[in-house]
Amino acid sequence: MKTPPHRRPPPCRFRLAALFVAGTALALADTPAPAPAAGLSLAGAVSATLEHNPALRVQKSVIEQRAGVAEQFAGAFDWTATGSLGYRKDRTPVPGFPGTEPVESSGHTTYSAGVERLFRSGVFVRPSVAVGIDENFTPASPTYGASQLSVQIVVPLLRGLGSDSTGAAEAAARGDVAVARLLYQHALSLQTFGTASNYWACRSADETLAVQRDVERAAEQLVESTKVLVNSGVFPPAYLLQAEANLRDKRTVRINAELDAHDARFSLGRSLGLAPEKIATTPAPVDPFPALPAALAPLDPEARNRLIVRALNQRADYLAAQQSQVPLAILAKQAELDLKPEVNLSASAGYKGLNAGSSPLSPLGKRLTGANAEVGVSIAWPFRNSYQRGLLRERRASQEQAEAETVQLAQGVAREVLLALEQLRLRADTVRSAYETVGIAKRAVAAQYDQLKAGDGTILDVITLENLYSSARISYINAHASYAIAVAQLRYALGEFFAAADADNLTLNDPTQVPSL
Repeated sequence: MKTPPHRRPPPCRFRLAALFVAGTALALADTPAPAPAAGLSLAGAVSATLEHNPALRVQKSVIEQRAGVAEQFAGAFDWTATGSLGYRKDRTPVPGFPGTEPVESSGHTTYSAGVERLFRSGVFVRPSVAVGIDENFTPASPTYGASQLSVQIVVPLLRGLGSDSTGAAEAAARGDVAVARLLYQHALSLQTFGTASNYWACRSADETLAVQRDVERAAEQLVESTKVLVNSGVFPPAYLLQAEANLRDKRTVRINAELDAHDARFSLGRSLGLAPEKIATTPAPVDPFPALPAALAPLDPEARNRLIVRALNQRADYLAAQQSQVPLAILAKQAELDLKPEVNLSASAGYKGLNAGSSPLSPLGKRLTGANAEVGVSIAWPFRNSYQRGLLRERRASQEQAEAETVQLAQGVAREVLLALEQLRLRADTVRSAYETVGIAKRAVAAQYDQLKAGDGTILDVITLENLYSSARISYINAHASYAIAVAQLRYALGEFFAAADADNLTLNDPTQVPSL
């Protein structure tokens, strides 16, 4: 009687078949992913981000906008030249006998010139000269020219006196420019961290995809080998079903990994600021994951507090929050000063001249002169002054809000520093543990194949351990990527991506090296 195909074959045949299956699977298990011919370093990625990322251009344009506002307010204190020139001719009939009425004819020429300026102290100055020539064409009437040279000064005695009042809007606008520069520096750090995170995520996705492709190829080879052995009666048909189900599962996982790799690559391209039509060709990351330092011990409370203070002294977003209180304080003080009534002292002095003749320049040189002066006081006092009181309340509330937000931000910075420290330490431990897991899983797979060669175990046992091994490899890749991101996270939390504080002259610190702790 023949032995049914599904019955256990002789040990020697089983060992040969198992050896055939194990050999093909192990040959594919550790196949390295081919290195890309050309790719992108992390330093190159950061450089491209700082040069092309539109988010940075948007933030930089805010500096220009606020500088423009400051320049507008400064324009209120510019010297302004004034002048006028005019000529008028009058013809006036004189009553008389009908048909014989005489006509009086005269001409009037006027011109003036001057300059004026409002100073930041609130003082207004306007020197000017004006000339008028009345030319009469009637013989009995003389022609004469008059000139007037004067300097007018207006001094605010209460409201508007001093730069704290009159110059407050300009000073606050210049403070806003300083805030915008600090926020731009923070945007540089934020975008650098985003690029570093996307870079390592892309590298992780590429390596994960390479592993899944290896696993899929091994599953395909296992199906082919099992099919041959089932057809020859060495393995039962159930083995082939197990191998085919395993292949379908591995193919599904590989497809998802491929989609994740595309998503990560396109996200990196967006961080680089590539043009829309070039995002599809974003170069692949080529830098290896950063090496692990020696085991990191938890820092004592005093050392952690020093790092928090260090971060607060360097983080541009926190410095911007502090700086934002300066223009708010300037505007609040202005609103408080402007609660006073408006009392202005006005004074002017000069001379007036008169001379005969129609020459347009004679009144400036040949003239009879007479000195003159004028002084006066004007007052404007709203009884309730509701507008200024409401403005003061609004600006004081804005001050309090900014102070509270600064405290909140300081707390957030402290949390980020503490969390980044723990992430760095624990992610490093995770990488070490994941590496050991890969070694253990690899030895377990090899031991299972040895059992299979000896005639013990099944294809299902092999598949289970192969899944464990591939999962361990992927976990190791993800853990290493998480560690690389944790290094960048700590640099961001401390505000130490760049060695220079000047946003126009940046020197990038190595984002793969752990900052000094």
